Amino acid sequence: MNYQAIRAAVENPMLTAFSGLSPSVPVFFDNITAAPVGSTTEYVTVNVTFGETNEATLTSSVDTARGAIVIRIFSEKGKGPARNQTLVTTAVNVLETLNNTAKTNTGVFFKVGNITGPTFSTIENPPLFQGRVETSYVATVLS
Repeated sequence: MNYQAIRAAVENPMLTAFSGLSPSVPVFFDNITAAPVGSTTEYVTVNVTFGETNEATLTSSVDTARGAIVIRIFSEKGKGPARNQTLVTTAVNVLETLNNTAKTNTGVFFKVGNITGPTFSTIENPPLFQGRVETSYVATVLS
């Protein structure tokens, strides 16, 4: 199982999408970089989890993983939800693009489940507004 390839299939397009915004928005991934402690500016965290990591078929085992993707968007508190909702839309667009990408002979074939959210909450220390979307996924590593 190539967990790195599955992570990259999600992380690379998320990084590209948020870096392409004006102003660009920092994205933090599992065990790569930590979100800024005490930050009052905007940023995004993306968590990719793994559940079932292979499926038996009639002929052999297939490199297929099922899991979840949780995306948290943080923006300045007290400035209304518009900016956070714009960033949530960016994340959802990436997930929908992953879901609509045609299967090829190599790489990772990715399908997301129903997208839950966005849900919104506030954090007092540091003072941030948080939007959250999550989905399940099935990813197959193709040879």
